[in-house]
Amino acid sequence: MGRVLLFSLPAQFGLKGVQITSALLFIVTIFIAYRILKQKSVKYAEWVIPIIGFQPVLFNVSYTTLAELPAAFLIVLSFYYYLKNKPVHVLIISSLIFIFRTEYYYVAGIYLLIYAYQKNWRVLPWFFAGPLLWYLYTTAITLNPIQFFYDMTLHSRLLKIDAGVDWYYYFLHSAKIYGVLQTFFFICGTIAVLMKREFKDLYILVVIVLAGITVQTLLALKGLNLTCSIGQLRYVAVVGPALGIVSVIGISLLWKILRNNIVRSSIMLIFVFIMFILGPYSTPYHNKFEIEKVSEDIVSYTDKNYPGYKLISNMHQLANALDESQTGGKRFTLLSQSNVNNNNKVLIVWCSYLEGSPFVDDDVTLKEIESIPGIKQVKDYKDTVNNCTSIPIYSKYRKEGDEFKRSRDFIDYIIGDQTTWETIDIRVFLKE
Repeated sequence: MGRVLLFSLPAQFGLKGVQITSALLFIVTIFIAYRILKQKSVKYAEWVIPIIGFQPVLFNVSYTTLAELPAAFLIVLSFYYYLKNKPVHVLIISSLIFIFRTEYYYVAGIYLLIYAYQKNWRVLPWFFAGPLLWYLYTTAITLNPIQFFYDMTLHSRLLKIDAGVDWYYYFLHSAKIYGVLQTFFFICGTIAVLMKREFKDLYILVVIVLAGITVQTLLALKGLNLTCSIGQLRYVAVVGPALGIVSVIGISLLWKILRNNIVRSSIMLIFVFIMFILGPYSTPYHNKFEIEKVSEDIVSYTDKNYPGYKLISNMHQLANALDESQTGGKRFTLLSQSNVNNNNKVLIVWCSYLEGSPFVDDDVTLKEIESIPGIKQVKDYKDTVNNCTSIPIYSKYRKEGDEFKRSRDFIDYIIGDQTTWETIDIRVFLKE
């Protein structure tokens, strides 16, 4: 529920309001990372700007309402206050990660163990701030004191749509999650953190990064499949800013070794160029997905052929196209058995991926819709769309032919999983 509260006010100013808010949060996250490095007296701390800012997946989600970026912000902010020796701030902020990406609640657990070891007992109850906030919010909205516990198990009840991932999956793809150079200098920085006394506090960030990758691997591991996690890259991008801070440690050591200003400046320019090409230039434009275009087409079709008819569906994209609430409005209402039974002069829109979903309160199946007396199918949408074609490095430089095999394989590796394939199976029924 964290991102719902965070973006509710900006959403009143439309898509741009949300995008600007998310981008500002990304900038603030980078600034806090910079302040951490300055506090640790790390030279060339300004390199945190391209090192974090040009991380491919983070850049990709930096103007969306996804929960990964706010969770990443809270991880960095909690560590900043850890260095400031403000344990109450640390536990409250890290506990709030729970309401964005619940599985990263382990970050609060790390600080809990540290303060417990220090016998700072009075601050430990703040560890529960995030879960308590979510519980109170859910109970107030639903008036059901056990709804919170039901919601916590939703993702474990989703269909397992993938066989799972291998144990090395996220490590193999770390170069395209965090960037090639960022990953290399994280390894260098980790060695420095372990060897140099002045960086000893930063071991917490190393633990957070490695634990994040490990947790996500376990959730999606072949044969385990603890949740519906299917190895999406954005799930581990949450620890990207923490990784970036450690990466700056590594790259600062290189700049100290390079004493010739011309050589250093030249390499700096090359590094920024590489980070950009394998970062923002390798992420997709945020164009409309096919399901959004289909939704707009359904609304246009309804306006033209059935003016005044309501749309009954669980597709929130339809509500967006009508500029109405996804919980129901003047022309849009949720697909439920009672709404189907009690309404005539409606178009019922069924979507395959929503059938059987635990996020749908009242599941009305395709078979049940087709069995309604007098029902008539008036529209059918079936398609498979590759959204990778909007990625600049893919559209401009990926070429067919045997002579381009190596470059094609590299581009496919870099852009793979940056965005999604869409399988569209949507049917529109008329109920008079």
